[in-house]
Amino acid sequence: MEASYDFETDENPETVKEYLINPRNLIKYVPNFKDLKETEDGWELYVHWLFTIKLKIIRIVSNDEISYLIKKSEGMIKLNANLRFIILPTKNITKVKLVFFYQGPFESFAKRQADEFYKRGAKIFQEDLKKKTVVQTNEGSEVPLYAMRTILAKKVQKQEIESILEDAMVKSVDKLIVLILSDGKNTVELTFNKGDVTSQKGDVNSLKGEITVIMKAP
Repeated sequence: MEASYDFETDENPETVKEYLINPRNLIKYVPNFKDLKETEDGWELYVHWLFTIKLKIIRIVSNDEISYLIKKSEGMIKLNANLRFIILPTKNITKVKLVFFYQGPFESFAKRQADEFYKRGAKIFQEDLKKKTVVQTNEGSEVPLYAMRTILAKKVQKQEIESILEDAMVKSVDKLIVLILSDGKNTVELTFNKGDVTSQKGDVNSLKGEITVIMKAP
């Protein structure tokens, strides 16, 4: 079974991607999704339908797509599913196409769940993006993170992170800098102000392999 749905927002593609790569933002869309636990290679999702089942989730991230592979291969009930988000930037809005694939028992029930996922998600998606992090500039005013300009966007290896951090520190002497680092699984957000790190979310040491760098300024 396969179904597709469309979202759209006036937020920029980078903000949309930051939101979609966090699976905890998405489990709110379905009340039956009860708990999400991170593992070494993905997550375990506990779902209560007719009974509680444990699903294995692996995330795959590319330039304009985020896919969540969902699988249950143990026990009597076995299933494979895929949530694929495709980010489609246009001149004035960012469109997101969601393609849902499901193979397993209770297909009609899974389709109803997918429809509910979309109905609830379309509203929560908009509300969540409007509540994105607000940062304070050197002048004392507050600016939403999504409204800040992207002054650097590139992919680097971990050994290059030190120079990226030094660059952000230097640039922050006369303007606020927010640096976002992600390896597809772990995300780190650092705010620099007047040459110092003023806030940090996540651990730089957790990053591995190729790392996406996004640097923002007011």
